[in-house]
Amino acid sequence: MTTHSASASSSFRLAFALLGVALVASLSGCAEGEFRLGDPLDRQATLSEAQHRYTVLVRWNHFKKARKYLADDAKEDFMAQTKMLEDARFTEYDSEPVELDREKQSATIRVTYTLWTPFIPYEITISELQEWRRDGITNDWRVTSYFEDLNKLASR
Repeated sequence: MTTHSASASSSFRLAFALLGVALVASLSGCAEGEFRLGDPLDRQATLSEAQHRYTVLVRWNHFKKARKYLADDAKEDFMAQTKMLEDARFTEYDSEPVELDREKQSATIRVTYTLWTPFIPYEITISELQEWRRDGITNDWRVTSYFEDLNKLASR
């Protein structure tokens, strides 16, 4: 009987040690920023991801695909604005850092695109003001887009 109780005691110690290791590992995750008291639903990251995907679609002239990120009431105006950009060849873009408002419901981001067209053989810059909002408690972000400086393309 002594062998059985020693074996049970040894198993108990091993299980207790493994539990301790798991506890330490989970706490170290909190120290590494995995536990976000100010943004537990990771709204900043989901907005950053949506904003990046949308901006890359615009940069590659995939305006119809970019529509899925737009607020319903902004889609028609977006398509009208991007008609002027159909011949544009974007060479780069620069986006401001994403910063949420205090309630983590909205953000405004300015993106500057560098581009040229077959009709304007030198590079010009235009800006897009992106107003991002999320609906209720979801992390489903939608943008309303305002392109500035489109008059630079009017000379074509």
